[in-house]
Amino acid sequence: MHRITSHINLVFYLFIVTALLPIYLNGSPVPNMDDVDSVRVKELLVMDTVDLKIHGPDNNITFYMNGMVFLSNTKYHQNMIPDHITFGVIKTYFVPLEYIALENSRPLFINDDFPYSPAGMSFTRDYRTVYFTKKVRISGRRNVEKIFEMSIINGEGSRHKQLSFTGDPSRYMHPAISLDDSYMIFSSDRTPSNGGLDLFIARKTEAGWSIPVNMGQSINTSGHEWYPYLDHSNNLYFSSSGHMGLGGYDVYVCFFNGSGWGEPQNLTDYINTSNDELGFSIHPNKKMAVYSTSPEPESTPGEIYKMSLNNKAFLLSGIDDIRNQDLSLLLRDLVKTGFTSAVFAAGIETLEEIGFDMNVMPLLATEEEVEPDEPEPKPAAVIPVIVPIVPEAEPKPEPEPEPVLEVAASEPVIEEPVPEPEPDSDKVIFRVQILSSSKTNRNPSVTIAGTRYSTFEYFYKGAYRITVGEFATVQDASSFRTKCRTAGYNQAFVAAFRNNERETDPSVFKR
Repeated sequence: MHRITSHINLVFYLFIVTALLPIYLNGSPVPNMDDVDSVRVKELLVMDTVDLKIHGPDNNITFYMNGMVFLSNTKYHQNMIPDHITFGVIKTYFVPLEYIALENSRPLFINDDFPYSPAGMSFTRDYRTVYFTKKVRISGRRNVEKIFEMSIINGEGSRHKQLSFTGDPSRYMHPAISLDDSYMIFSSDRTPSNGGLDLFIARKTEAGWSIPVNMGQSINTSGHEWYPYLDHSNNLYFSSSGHMGLGGYDVYVCFFNGSGWGEPQNLTDYINTSNDELGFSIHPNKKMAVYSTSPEPESTPGEIYKMSLNNKAFLLSGIDDIRNQDLSLLLRDLVKTGFTSAVFAAGIETLEEIGFDMNVMPLLATEEEVEPDEPEPKPAAVIPVIVPIVPEAEPKPEPEPEPVLEVAASEPVIEEPVPEPEPDSDKVIFRVQILSSSKTNRNPSVTIAGTRYSTFEYFYKGAYRITVGEFATVQDASSFRTKCRTAGYNQAFVAAFRNNERETDPSVFKR
């Protein structure tokens, strides 16, 4: 197993033991981890790649009881002669945490292949119900993601039932059920929307599911927010391409305060990179987390990462406070002292700012039930007008892509997005990175939304990076990044430069 752990040197151990020994001898309590900086918090964690070669449509993974579940092709789980040809089918498999290997895996359900992405699944705490993302065909025209539920009885799956609030033509995916099963957070492009896929929340009552409510602009952006996950304290984790981070999709957390969630906080560069980090979840025992990465184009395949408590570090440091045996609480300490949402956290006040208050949710209002047992949902009428964004408006067709400038093919327009840079050698500018390659750039210009832009290339971490545009503010660069993604550059993200050199200080992204 390739191990990419934070190295703990002997000097660090001696320092902690020396500092804490007098306290223990005097019977005083262990210092609260709130006072420990992010470097020391990292020493209490271990990061590994999960040594599991997955032969499925993605490398997503999630926890189930005392193991993990993943998608794989059945032909890799059958005993047959090497020359035998079979195409197999995609099925969900379970592997125990103690013996993570393909040969130790088994089908999750005997009676159902259940070929749905694990990152789009959410199990109730008693493992009697699973909510999952499944595509259905609408009017024979296209497949759209919907959320279903299924009861688990004696290790077997029951019939699939589509949730009542998903009957319109919008996309509904990646459900996350709360600890007490009283509400669900999911990703959708239903209205009202900030653009892309937003996070919504719905209550589960005796009368059924309530009307979903958008979780607001402090959490949702013009990009995508998806793969939500709620831990045992109902802290909300999700991946976003719209908040300013380290590039691509980063994992963010909104801490729960009993009545709502705070503003999104970046899970620091200990987890996030310039690649996409997706499907973060924590095991119910509070001591382990998993997530997957999808790298930039032309890179190596993605990895699955496992983060766990470093028991050796706890033993040597003398920290035995039960609070510090909770991974989610350690992550809170890590976030509070480190990189958060492109700024350095200023203290606990920053983490407690309300991003969404549950008091704004309807308590009893429910939408009309769709018929059970996975019938083909009835599409809503498509009205070719702009409908005002109001709660529970008539279902609308999928949002139109962002308007772009139409330019005749015979008359290309060459336009630079900003004026000539000021002669300030210390000025920070922002560019949108669209590609990376092992070879130098052979395309000095690209056309985006009908307009041709010159490219700027720089060499960073062993590869040539190609950027477009030059902007004075993060907001302008973020707006242009959206156009780049619409034009097909799905991994586009904003990067900062000073004197044409990549600026890695996250404070420059402060809004």
